[in-house]
Amino acid sequence: MLEAQDKVQRPFLKRYGFPLIVLALCLALGGYVLWSQNKGSSLPVQGQGEPFAYTDTEGKIVSLENTNGKVRLLYFFFSYCPDVCPPTTFLMSQAQEKLKKDGLFGDKVQFLSVTIDPTRDTPERLKQFADQFDVDYAGWKFMRGDEKQTAELAKKYQILVTKDDKGNFGHMNLIVLLDKKGQIRDWISANDYFAKGKDNRPLSDLVKEIKSLL
Repeated sequence: MLEAQDKVQRPFLKRYGFPLIVLALCLALGGYVLWSQNKGSSLPVQGQGEPFAYTDTEGKIVSLENTNGKVRLLYFFFSYCPDVCPPTTFLMSQAQEKLKKDGLFGDKVQFLSVTIDPTRDTPERLKQFADQFDVDYAGWKFMRGDEKQTAELAKKYQILVTKDDKGNFGHMNLIVLLDKKGQIRDWISANDYFAKGKDNRPLSDLVKEIKSLL
């Protein structure tokens, strides 16, 4: 009986042994590549994003909760900013165009710009500012709310907002990267993209970082 089984096994191994080995190697290689890609594209969770709800230029409520399911860039700014806000918004608009070409903007990626100066940044003013950068409102919301609460919210996202006795605003020029669950994954220094020479980061770095969370 054992001799008969051995005769059956030998032809089977002879015929299928090599293809099975190749298949096993392919599965192992595919698993390694997948693991490497996931490992290389992941960003550490830095904490849960603080909930918020603001009114956009169309009078609609935009919140952390109702934008869950999308990767988000959250930027605290003001339209009368004399230095960093316009170039940072332009940087984001360039990323917008890249993501639109890939069919990701709006459906899978959302940009959120919150003014720290809601008194002067009326809905009309925000729209005027946004239109200068060809903003696609389907995936980018410009929002406003209570000034004090916004400053407190920014602080909870580790973004310092200041206002002097003359009413001049200041803020850290960082963009918060949030994943689909509303978790903080990175603080992106927009200034790194404005640097001259070798220290200048390319736009592709920003787009790649966003895509790594999809």
